[in-house]
Amino acid sequence: MKKYRESVAPFADYQQLIQLNPFDAVVCLKKVDTAVFEVVEFNDKLSLLLELQDSSAKNAEHFFSKPCWLQLSELLNQDVNQQHVLTLGTDLQKKTFVIHVQHLANSMVAMILRATQSEVAPYLQFVEQHVSPVLTTDIQGRIIHQNVAATSVLSREQHSLIGLDIFSLLENRYSNEFKLLFAKTIEGSAFGMPRCLLKGQLLSKEPFYLRTHPTYYNGEVIGVHLFVKEANSFMNDHEAFYYLALMDELTGIWNRKAFKEHWLHHLNDKKQEHKQAALILVDIDRFKKFNESLGESKGDELMRMFSHRLRELCYSKCSLYRYNSDEFIFVLKDATIQKIEHTANAILDVLKQPFMIDGQEYFISVSIGISLSPADGRDLETLVRKADKALFSAKEHGRSHYRYYREDMTAVFPNEALMEAHLRRAIEFNELSLHLQPQMDLANNSINSFEALLRWNNRKFGFVSPAQFIPIAEASGLIIEIGDWIIDEVCRYQREWQSKGYRPVRIAVNISPKQFRKENFARKIKAALKKYSVPPELLEVEITESSMTNVHETYSILTELKQLGVYVSVDDFGTGYSSLSYLKRYPIDIIKIDQSFIADIAKDDKNEAIIKAIISMSHNLGLEVIAEGIEEASQVDFLKRHRCQKGQGYLYNKPLPVETIVQQYFVS
Repeated sequence: MKKYRESVAPFADYQQLIQLNPFDAVVCLKKVDTAVFEVVEFNDKLSLLLELQDSSAKNAEHFFSKPCWLQLSELLNQDVNQQHVLTLGTDLQKKTFVIHVQHLANSMVAMILRATQSEVAPYLQFVEQHVSPVLTTDIQGRIIHQNVAATSVLSREQHSLIGLDIFSLLENRYSNEFKLLFAKTIEGSAFGMPRCLLKGQLLSKEPFYLRTHPTYYNGEVIGVHLFVKEANSFMNDHEAFYYLALMDELTGIWNRKAFKEHWLHHLNDKKQEHKQAALILVDIDRFKKFNESLGESKGDELMRMFSHRLRELCYSKCSLYRYNSDEFIFVLKDATIQKIEHTANAILDVLKQPFMIDGQEYFISVSIGISLSPADGRDLETLVRKADKALFSAKEHGRSHYRYYREDMTAVFPNEALMEAHLRRAIEFNELSLHLQPQMDLANNSINSFEALLRWNNRKFGFVSPAQFIPIAEASGLIIEIGDWIIDEVCRYQREWQSKGYRPVRIAVNISPKQFRKENFARKIKAALKKYSVPPELLEVEITESSMTNVHETYSILTELKQLGVYVSVDDFGTGYSSLSYLKRYPIDIIKIDQSFIADIAKDDKNEAIIKAIISMSHNLGLEVIAEGIEEASQVDFLKRHRCQKGQGYLYNKPLPVETIVQQYFVS
């Protein structure tokens, strides 16, 4: 599983050190010999604080005045980073400087000078002499200085943080909390954060208490001082209330109140005015069943584990909030479509691994709705409402995927007559497509068969649920034309894969009762196989029990299909009235156990008995058994114990576009 983290560089670039410091004089020197240093670069403030002998000289001895260099040269050969005091001039015109010597890479040394007479000197002296590590950043969060205590800790590992972005150094789980505190600090307030930790255990191996203070220069905030203290340090009531009021008690991430406050801050940020933002609303599918089966305590534990996985996906311009009990919201700033879809897919991918509770695996799936600002609105209520409509559409169309909000989602889908009119042109306008769902061999976890499922992306109304358009196709008779198209498309893919040398796989095609009963049905199958030179054993004809009401007609058609060499399977087995008689009467190869039985294996002893009976009788008759709708590992364990050969369901994968199937199961 991939995570969004920047590496921590061991040394800062000396040019950054000079350019980023807004209130110190900085000079970078390179050690050539024991007592010989060359001037590499310096900023404008140096000549304002010190009287230089020759600002164009390369040799440091000629660059600085003689009295100044005599003192400086004594400091430069010391091995550890230290702070010193430099005094120049007579008693009447004496200047005193605090000097911090920072050893960098490749024999580079940076000298950072502050005049003690400066307006901010008392405060800066307090920073330098503070017993705890202190990092100073500019207003963008780039580190421009580290005090003696910080340097003392970091020098053990030869680290320098100067020039780095403080946001990139924070452990991901603490970054969201810090962002708001930083924003509040540069507005002029000081705040505390109870727990924080830098990557690579910099400054501390344990989470620490971080306090932020604004840095002033000439009356303006120009940066932030970050004081690192032990995690149990005192935090006043105001800070504690402010912090806790914005945090979700169960998961420790931002809550709904924080979401609203942060969004208001985003709207007032002029830098974000012309940039796109995205709200990604994440809803846990059927989370109620986890609480019911696990109990409240274990359900809470699962929720904490779930939120931790989501939090690991956050990066510098991505924040996570717990919006409701089982709803979470990601806010992406400066959001391109690529970033949005990368995040949405990362959410789905990170949930493919099980959650372990008391040694048992549990799988969580989510549905995702996305709204965009400013395209879908700017106020939070509107954006959340539209993301929720997109989420509802995702759930209607099979769950476990994401959808963007569209205007037509606010209206009821057009009447059936209009839908039928569009459906009649669907093939002509290339709006239909196939998705394939893999069928897992439970004995060895291999995949050598798929089920083909129809999808419709209408040019006017977008994706339409099969639950909406299949009944209309059945009632209007369009299902026959569409069914013929599906068979042709499956055979076309089979030929294409053969020509590319892909391994052979069987594909099951759902056949409607009307299509099955057409007198030329078997001949159409034969013609398609011949047209594309497809071996018949690579095609599976999947029929329902409702197709087999006429005994003589059904037997005749199935016999023709078996003579062709294709496989025949019965879908949704167990939901009809005379199911068991079909097993003996007709030439059938495969039985598919309806998902309604699988879903309640653990809750209903009768379902267990029915499934055992179906599997046992099927095996005695030489039939293969496939279980549909598998979503939990416990269901797999039960099916394996009773020798069910195959299974399909969201536990293994949802129906995927053909291109994705090729990449995942043939190419990779």
